[in-house]
Amino acid sequence: MTLKTPAGGEPRPNDAELEMYARAYRQRAEADTFYLRWQLHTAHAMLLEHDPTRIYPEHGGLNGRQIGEGARIAARRFALLLAEPPAFSEPLLRLKIACYEAMIIDADELKRSRAVAMIEAAIRRDAQDLGIVIDEGPIMPDAGGWH
Repeated sequence: MTLKTPAGGEPRPNDAELEMYARAYRQRAEADTFYLRWQLHTAHAMLLEHDPTRIYPEHGGLNGRQIGEGARIAARRFALLLAEPPAFSEPLLRLKIACYEAMIIDADELKRSRAVAMIEAAIRRDAQDLGIVIDEGPIMPDAGGWH
């Protein structure tokens, strides 16, 4: 990890950065697409992990476990893109909850990332904003297991 300014140090965005910002802006309201992409990448991860020792020479010699983890990373990114903007409707909140409920049951996911905790925080805030009462107890399991 480095705390140095990237090479060039130019304060103005370059063309590649402007294109990335434009793409991010165009995708801002595509919750259903984010959900479907999360599902797709999660499914790919599970398929790849069924054959963890298979080597993919065309992808740098990584094995199925490694490529599967890459698919999980991609899935998490889409889950976070889904969770980040406020849910202005109950159907959108339901998409976030469905994603969260699928991720929370995977104990390995809880070890790999803090995405589930971030999604839970977004769900709680969205529910509050929408006037929906949800259980105030912890949703995530503690060290002693599920309650």
